Amino acid sequence: MFRPALLTAAAASLLAIAACSDKTDDVVQPPAPGAAAEPVTETRAAATETATALAFGMTRAQLEDADLVSSDYTDLGDVETLVLDAAGTLREVVIELEGPGDRKVAVPITSIRGAARDNGAFRDLTTELTAAQLAALPEWTAPRGG
Repeated sequence: MFRPALLTAAAASLLAIAACSDKTDDVVQPPAPGAAAEPVTETRAAATETATALAFGMTRAQLEDADLVSSDYTDLGDVETLVLDAAGTLREVVIELEGPGDRKVAVPITSIRGAARDNGAFRDLTTELTAAQLAALPEWTAPRGG
């Protein structure tokens, strides 16, 4: 009786640890119009971890470590999540905006460019959108299961 309960508790603990893993938390795939939301599979998430550039010559790790800055390098927010389409192409970058609260907005990749500073030692993302324009974007919520 004690052994099955112990095994069940151990399995639940392992599942909880896996669920907290950062491997899939930062990559989501929005559902197709009319389709139910689905989480990105481990395989798809793992593919974005490679040294392959996703956008702007930056890897997943570099993108997730980047800040979003204005053209004069004023900090606008931090990259929180990368949103990929069904083909694995980066479509939006979810930014946690600077300021009070933890407000997150999805910024279309077409509104963002890569930026290097300090002779390329740091790679960030830049946008022509103002802080007010970013704040006016709808708040982003992760798809269910994602």
